[in-house]
This record gives sequence, structure tokens and C-alpha cells, in this order.
Amino acid sequence: MQIIEAFSASKINNHALNEDGIFYNDAYVAVIDGVTNKASHSIWRPSPGVFTKNVLLDALRTMPSTFTATNAYHYLNQVLAKQYPNLNYFTKNAKQRLQANAIIYSAYHQEVWFMGDCHCLIDNTYHQNVKKIDNLLSEVRSFVFAADTIDNTITRDNDIGRNAIWPFLQLEANLANTDNEFGYLVLDGLGNCPDKIKVLDATHAHSIILASDGYPILKDSLVQTEATLSELKNTDPLLIHTYKSTKGFNSKQQSFDDRTYLKFEI
Repeated sequence: MQIIEAFSASKINNHALNEDGIFYNDAYVAVIDGVTNKASHSIWRPSPGVFTKNVLLDALRTMPSTFTATNAYHYLNQVLAKQYPNLNYFTKNAKQRLQANAIIYSAYHQEVWFMGDCHCLIDNTYHQNVKKIDNLLSEVRSFVFAADTIDNTITRDNDIGRNAIWPFLQLEANLANTDNEFGYLVLDGLGNCPDKIKVLDATHAHSIILASDGYPILKDSLVQTEATLSELKNTDPLLIHTYKSTKGFNSKQQSFDDRTYLKFEI
């Protein structure tokens, strides 16, 4: 494998607070996306997302190269579970858990594994793993902006849609790793639903791009992908039209989310 482009940036231009991470060795290529904290307080420093990302990056360094997707899923969850000082507390308090999404390429199995909502391009064919709950809340956020424009006070820094869906974003963690209609897979140390892992065969792939959802649209190069992100920022800064999201751009951040792009050839 040959790494062609690798880039990761924090939404607030502070690398120490970047909840995204990149990993590659002879066995695996991966992007980790630590979940943004939605609790009123947290014991994890500097943030739950950063802490989780760092734990998983360390775990990948020692993960056996022949692991299947299911093996890897259980292994990474076990590593996270060991971080909890009181497992019973975190079982009952979903918002306080360590949580991350991951997308991993296995050189041994020649597969791409989706453990969450990261996405990829395999020889220019796009693949995603969208959460139903995110689609729903993105639509609700867009609705709020559409319905509440009469006072003309809407700006990038007055995200009335985000404020409206915030209570539901906090509840979302209760559905992690469940069979509920709105349930979803996330690495959190407690999940046990390997059947939700999405596995793609990449046996004949030449070029693969793995990315976090900080890049809504993937292109064949980092320059093109960044240009598309910039265009989106100019044309739909609130992210309620072209690309509907649970949050938008604001003046205090470099982008609407941490973003990671990793291109390699086999």
C-alpha cells in the first residue's frame, strides 16, 4: 500500500482538539472520528472525542493483522471498555461514554469496514453509511430555519435549528448499538452488534479514499475535496439546503466539523 494524501484538521484550528485521527501501517489503513461531547460535563480530557480517538489509534498499532471485521470490532470495544472506571455507571449514562466512528481497510482481507458513519471512495465509486437519526434531525433543523425566518435575524452564529434539535442530539446516545428503528453502530466499549458492521469487498480496488463526515462530498484529490467544501460554505453556509446537516458553518470555526481525508493505492 502507498499513502498518496493524508490530511486531518480540527474545526477550530487547534490540532490538540482534533477529534479525528489517521492511522496506517502494513496491515490497516483507518480514519477515526471521535464523537463530539453532548453531555453538560465530562471526565474525559481534553474531550471525550479526542480521548477516544487516541485510545483507538493506539489499539490499532497492536491489532493482529488477520483479524476479521467482527474480531476488530470486539477488540476495539474491549480496549474502550477498559478505560471506564465504573462500567455500571457508563452502562446507565450513555451521554458520558467514549464514542467514535471508524472506517478501516484490512490489507489481509482486502475489505473496507464501516463501524459508524464515515464514508469512502473505492476507485471513484462512493460508499456511505448514514444514520437514520441524523437524516431525521437534519431535516428537522432545516425545517426550523424554513419556518422561523420572519424576523430576519438568522445568521451563521445564531443556529436556531441546532438549538431546536439539541435535546434530541443528547437523547441519541441512548439508541447507540440498539436494534431500535433509529439505532446505530458506534464504538463505545459497550456495544455488541457486529451484524451492523458494513463490509465492502475491495479485492480489485486500485485507489481508496477514506474520510470522516467533516467532508460531506468526496473527490479524487484533497485539493478538489477542499474546493468542494469551500463552495458549500459559500453557497449553503447553514447546511440546510444543498447538504442538510445537524450543524452548519459559523464564524468562530474553520469548518463545521473536524475533517479527515486519507487516500492510498494498493
